[in-house]
Amino acid sequence: MIDSAWNKITIEDAVGLADHIECYVAFSDESDGCFNYADFVDIIKDEISSGDDSHLEGDEWIDEYEPNFDNAIDLIKSRVLWLEGLYPFECDGREVRLSIKAGTKNHLSYLFLLACSFHDSFFDLKNSLPVNFEIICKQAMQALFPDWAEVLLFSKHSKDRREIFGNSASQAVPVLAKKLNAMLKRENEIPDSQREYGIDIVAICPFNDNLEYPFFAFAQCTVAKYWWRKKHEAMPNSSLLAFVDIQVNSSNFLMIPHFPRTTAQKWNVSPDRIIDCILCDRYRICWLLEQSNLFKEKNLPTDIRKIFQEIQEYLPAWSLVDQS
Repeated sequence: MIDSAWNKITIEDAVGLADHIECYVAFSDESDGCFNYADFVDIIKDEISSGDDSHLEGDEWIDEYEPNFDNAIDLIKSRVLWLEGLYPFECDGREVRLSIKAGTKNHLSYLFLLACSFHDSFFDLKNSLPVNFEIICKQAMQALFPDWAEVLLFSKHSKDRREIFGNSASQAVPVLAKKLNAMLKRENEIPDSQREYGIDIVAICPFNDNLEYPFFAFAQCTVAKYWWRKKHEAMPNSSLLAFVDIQVNSSNFLMIPHFPRTTAQKWNVSPDRIIDCILCDRYRICWLLEQSNLFKEKNLPTDIRKIFQEIQEYLPAWSLVDQS
């Protein structure tokens, strides 16, 4: 099903190792829905010792990785507590298992985001996962705003871009400026290409007038491994200000499927990677989806249902339930 590489860097990072264990349990052909220390040993023998002559004599070197395994198990146990009913895994001692209810709506959101973190490993979904991630992020972001707000995708591959803004930047930017009650400048210089100006999602809360400005926020969505390199892209001063006269600051969201935290109160990355943006990681997106009442609807929106169905195809049959 998937081909995710295990290496020393991954194993020495509790967040990365926890994600690899979850991905193996949920999506690997070699998994029977659980993972324990014996499975870990088998994998590092194959993956870590390959091509390394220092590991050819005996297996004593394996013991040095046991604390890393235990750190990842402790983190998975923490995720159980943090996410409660949104988390599709169970942890008993040193064994991680896929929940028998992993095919339910709220569990599928986590599994989808997990898959996005390994999008390069899902060869059949490599192109669709980033596009579908934007759709999920739009659904999550709607939970932050009143039901009368407009939350729209501005990204070039989206339905909203085609049907509401227009494909080319020369079509889309004037529409966006009008929604922001902002003046255009250098309109004849706006390119005909499908420029996004770093904006994947725009959320606008109007005040029922045409005065500048409504409350608005921009978001950049990325599944990239080095996601922090994208943190400034949704800020208007990146390039949009060349054509739209926006003289106020907006909220700058960065939405990622990764889970960069080892405690509930602290990000597991250096401060410079999260400055100047509101970071929405896997935990926050799952929580926002729950707040949006998505899981309480009898029928999922068509686009969300299709996304979840793609992920279901990678899960063992015993974990699936009807999502209609």
